[in-house]
Amino acid sequence: MLPDEIGTYLAGAGLGLTLGVNLYVLPFPETSPDAAVCLVEFDGRTVGTFGASLSAAAVEEPSFKVIVRDGRDNGLQARQKADAVYKALRRLGPVTLSGVLYHNLKADLPQWLGYDENNRSRYHFDVQAWKAES
Repeated sequence: MLPDEIGTYLAGAGLGLTLGVNLYVLPFPETSPDAAVCLVEFDGRTVGTFGASLSAAAVEEPSFKVIVRDGRDNGLQARQKADAVYKALRRLGPVTLSGVLYHNLKADLPQWLGYDENNRSRYHFDVQAWKAES
């Protein structure tokens, strides 16, 4: 699944992120630390093949949101982490992640999301992926 593949990639990208500790592939658990990142998958589509390429594998176009947060007085750190994750993902590909070919990733620029219910600073950005069917 896309969140697991991207999460594993980010955990190994030298960003100080560890799956299940400060990097999550679902919305933030209640027990997560203030300084954390989550990946939330949302709608996408499968592009079928046509013409002479009927036997070619279909391409999936899933999307996901990256949310980066930190304590209320650590907005700059949240922004810097969002930028680092953005730079690790923008224009990534072609690359094989956890056995799945990712043709390309396109990330929007990080934006301020506001404070959450516990007054933690948050930034976010959306990512569109083009990957082999899995």
